[in-house]
Amino acid sequence: MGIDRCGNVGRFLLICGAFLVPVWGYTATSAVTWMRTLDLETFRTAADVWGYLAGLRTGIPPVLSTLELLWWVNFRDLTLFSDLLYPLTVASAFALAVLIQPERFRLRAAVLILGLFLAHRGVAVHAGNPANYDPLFALLTLGYFLLVRAWLRDRRPGRLAAAGLCLSLLELTRPFMIFLLPLFLAVEVHRIARTAPGRAGALAAFLIPVAILSGGWHLHVWLAHDHQIAWTNVSGFNLQRAWEDFDPDIRSARRLEELPRVREGADELWADLNTSEVYRESEALKSLIVARILEDPVRAAGHVLDRLAVFASAPTRMYDRDPQGIGILAYRGVVTVLLLTMAGYAAVGAAVLIRRGCWPWLDQRWWLAASTLLVVILVSIGERGEEGRFIFSILPMLLAVGGFALASVPNSGRAGKSRPVSS
Repeated sequence: MGIDRCGNVGRFLLICGAFLVPVWGYTATSAVTWMRTLDLETFRTAADVWGYLAGLRTGIPPVLSTLELLWWVNFRDLTLFSDLLYPLTVASAFALAVLIQPERFRLRAAVLILGLFLAHRGVAVHAGNPANYDPLFALLTLGYFLLVRAWLRDRRPGRLAAAGLCLSLLELTRPFMIFLLPLFLAVEVHRIARTAPGRAGALAAFLIPVAILSGGWHLHVWLAHDHQIAWTNVSGFNLQRAWEDFDPDIRSARRLEELPRVREGADELWADLNTSEVYRESEALKSLIVARILEDPVRAAGHVLDRLAVFASAPTRMYDRDPQGIGILAYRGVVTVLLLTMAGYAAVGAAVLIRRGCWPWLDQRWWLAASTLLVVILVSIGERGEEGRFIFSILPMLLAVGGFALASVPNSGRAGKSRPVSS
């Protein structure tokens, strides 16, 4: 077992090193520079960081930003998170997309080669708005699936505890994951209930990290900040961008970028967004958008399809950055194919698994495809103008599902060993 573990680590390091080559040198913005709402010079001690955390209710990832601020307090520098963490997480996420594939050399080699191209072009696109927590999304997701797979193999409760930690960190990295967290919990509770000899211990190992981290943070936000449920108070402004073409009242409402600034110019600083006023304005926008959708659900359905079509076209322009060239055209084409493959794999896989008398979500490969599809739907109808950034966030997941689809092709060689495995 020790030799196998060393071999797995060695393969991961080797593949991760290969992915570092095309992405090294690219940098990202740290979580605490989101919307330029924090004046870092005001953070001098750990007490300042805890004060920030107590008042946080806007769209800054709480765990990552706390780590960044604690590092800043001690070293007055964020290079670790902007210059080192970013390429390492990108490379690690793509490496996991390769290692999650069936153990077939040609398949993994094909996924590796395609992944190197996607990573190389993807970071160039992501440079339009490179938040350092974006690649963490795929890394945590794929890490979660691999940890659950490892638990199914050796039944060690520590694997489930680590999977629960990944799931909680994932939810506290992107606000829209609050809608998918209950689904992930339900799937794993169902899996554990069906397969674990000691169900109580396994359930506790999985659920305790989620309850402490995600549950504890949401409880704090709910109690301290106007019974706010999501951990961001600006999601209504994000929805506004996605739905502004649907109704003139939505378009005419004040936008997030129109909120006041404390300073203008090169050292621009926005006003504090951690306020009840911003929250109420965001909630009013949500209510307006929902009301307009309910007034004309047929046209709203068409708008959703339009948003999905835009996302599937793999836009690469973000703000004033518009990368061009044959490589970008190829990148967009490959991403579109992967998105369509993911949707097809989820649909066909569900039909096949149901016909076999299996619960589809207990098949890990199908559940990865289906959950990625749900993420695509949520970000398509919940934001606009940053599709290239969101695509990059899930790119290793799309690559992984593409590998699963290739492995399921009957004539791809040794197909009998590459079918989805129900747990």
